[in-house]
Amino acid sequence: MSTVTVPLPDLTTPRAQVLLAIADDALISGHRASHWTGVAPSLEEDLAFSTIAQDGISHADLWYRVLLDGAGHDGDLRAGVDALGLGREVDAYRHAIVCERPPRDFAYTLARHWVHVHVEARRLDALAGSTDAEVAALATKLRHELRYHLAHADHWFDRLTTGDEPARDRFRAALAAVLPESLGRFEPAVGEDEVVAAGLFPVGHVALRGHWLEAAAPRLERAGFADLVPGADTLVADAAAGGRTGRHTEDFTQDVWPEMTALYRAHPDARW
Repeated sequence: MSTVTVPLPDLTTPRAQVLLAIADDALISGHRASHWTGVAPSLEEDLAFSTIAQDGISHADLWYRVLLDGAGHDGDLRAGVDALGLGREVDAYRHAIVCERPPRDFAYTLARHWVHVHVEARRLDALAGSTDAEVAALATKLRHELRYHLAHADHWFDRLTTGDEPARDRFRAALAAVLPESLGRFEPAVGEDEVVAAGLFPVGHVALRGHWLEAAAPRLERAGFADLVPGADTLVADAAAGGRTGRHTEDFTQDVWPEMTALYRAHPDARW
C-alpha cells in the first residue's frame, strides 16, 4: 500500500470537522448510489442513479474546496481535494453510518435516498444563511441542483406508498430499516457548538433534526406510516452513532473504503 503524503491543513478544527461531515455524507452516498449504474431495474433509473452518484461526488468535491480555502491551504488545490476525498484513513471520515450501508435492494435504496435528499435540503437551507460567504454561496447553488433529486425521490415515495400492496409493504419495510439509522445524520460533529455559535452552520445537526421532521413527518403520516416517524426525543441508537467521530462499520472499512480509494492509494502521485 502506498502512503499518501499530500500536505493538508489542520482537520481537527470545529470548522473542518463540520465541513468534513457535510462533504463525506455526499461522497459516500454518491459512491453507494453508483452501485446501480448498469444494473438498475430500468434504463431510466440507471441514468437517474448514475446522475445522483455523480452529483453526490461532485458536491463533496466542492465542499472539500471550501474547507481547504477557509483553512488557508496554499498547496495544489486539486491534489488537496483528492487527498481529502481519497487519501484519509478510515477513521478520518465523518459521514453518518447510514450512508455506508450496502444498497441491499431497490426499495431500500429508494427509502434511503428519500431520507437523504430531504436531510440535505434542510441542511442546505440552513447553510445558505451562513456567515461564511463561501459556504452560503455554495449552499445556495446546491439547493437549486437538489430540486431534481427531491422531485425524483418524492415521485418514488408517492408511487410506492399508493401502489399495490406488495410494493407498499416492501417500501414500508425499507423505511422501517432506514429511518432509525438515519437519525445518525443528526449526530453533531466534534466542536460543532462553536461553529453554530459563530454562524457558519446557523442551525447545527441536532436542531436540524426538528426541521427535517417538520417536512418528513406529514408525508409519512399521509402515507399511513405514522408509526415509523421518529419521536422528537428519540435517542440515536448505538448502531447509528459514531460516524461523526470516525467510527464506521465493516460496510465502510472492508467494502466502500478499499474500493473507493484503491487507485489513489496505488498511484498517490498521479494527477488526472
